[in-house]
Amino acid sequence: MENGRQSDWNSFERALGRAYLRFAPLAERYYFSFRRRTVTMSGAPMMLFLGNHSSGKSTLINWLVGGEQVQDTGLAPTDDGFTVITYADREEDVSGPAALARLPAEFAALATLGGSFLQRLTLKFRRRELLKSVTLIDSPGMIDSADAAIGRTYDFDGAVRILANVSDMVFFLLDPDKPGTTGETVQVFSRCLRGMEFKLRVLLNKCDLFTGIYDFARTYGTVCWNLSRVLATKDLPKILTVYSGDERRETAAGFPLSDFNRLRNEFLSIVRDASSRRRDNIYSQSLSDFTGLSMRMCVVNRAWRHLIGPRIAGELIAVLLSAAAGIVAWLALTLKFSVDRTPAIASGAVVGALLLAASIPLLRLVVRVRRRALADAVDSLFAASYLKRVSVGSADDVRQAWSMVRDETAEVIRAAPLSLPLFGELRRRSLDRATRSLFGRK
Repeated sequence: MENGRQSDWNSFERALGRAYLRFAPLAERYYFSFRRRTVTMSGAPMMLFLGNHSSGKSTLINWLVGGEQVQDTGLAPTDDGFTVITYADREEDVSGPAALARLPAEFAALATLGGSFLQRLTLKFRRRELLKSVTLIDSPGMIDSADAAIGRTYDFDGAVRILANVSDMVFFLLDPDKPGTTGETVQVFSRCLRGMEFKLRVLLNKCDLFTGIYDFARTYGTVCWNLSRVLATKDLPKILTVYSGDERRETAAGFPLSDFNRLRNEFLSIVRDASSRRRDNIYSQSLSDFTGLSMRMCVVNRAWRHLIGPRIAGELIAVLLSAAAGIVAWLALTLKFSVDRTPAIASGAVVGALLLAASIPLLRLVVRVRRRALADAVDSLFAASYLKRVSVGSADDVRQAWSMVRDETAEVIRAAPLSLPLFGELRRRSLDRATRSLFGRK
């Protein structure tokens, strides 16, 4: 039975790869970026660890892989880059572009971040039992500098977004000593992890440091308050209380850890069950890719139809006015030069050409103004395009999918040079048919 399921997933992976290749040119025309165009379901599941400085990410990773010093730890920042930890019989560390070259194809998008980022990328091969079933990704701690103008020398948000896309679970660590959110934390939640809430788990780490229920309640309340300010969802993600090391029944101060241990075991079960989550996440993200492209096409096509009518009408009016002006000039000059009509004809042509040339910048200005107005009304375009689906009760799913592509779609309508397929709506329906055929079975 298990071999049969694996065969089904392998078949789905091949069909999914063909679909990405087929619709990649269409996505490029509509300025749509597939989040996970390279899929290897048979590869190792990946888990990304994010968090504030000194939240215990590296210590937790060391404990997961057996308690040995795989990652450096300390109160001061120990690393300013990203580390991918995976299995190999021969242990070694690889850094820079060489690390990217030895990573699976799913990491290829990291190359777009440039050399400054690649110099902060490390790949560690370790012979640890856990790493046979999961790859762990450690990240630099988030911290606010004294000078707000000082930032990282590479695109940190872009790196987090790419790694979160290829990861099957994202763990965000907070610790009791610093349960607040830094400026980078706000950016990560609001920009990088948007649309990936289904794979996000918040870990309240070092819970073995609590001295009592009052201490825990204050910290937990602060965490919930800060998360509510940075997440775009009504409901907060589940917060798991964890700590590193052997399981204990109570803290040094005598505070019981029984409920915390239950949640820590839930965290460990998530790590151990990574393979099934990988398949579900690939399925969900790929479906989101094709659904998002269809929405982008539908709304942009509707906006284009709103533009093409006024544009054609404006060009026609410009041509007619120029021609009329030329004829008037020709007739006027014909009366003056009744013997020789050559100067009259030439002058009329010149006047018409000048008026036509002068109308082109004005017409372009009108189109730009119209495009900005349509971009500002992009929600109305979406509502008109998906009126039936919203009205039959699937409004939440449709609106959630729309929220993922809304801002970029508005920007495409506002400013992107549009080069749409001749039969854009037919191509979109072809995409929808392929999506139903591909994702109708799992």
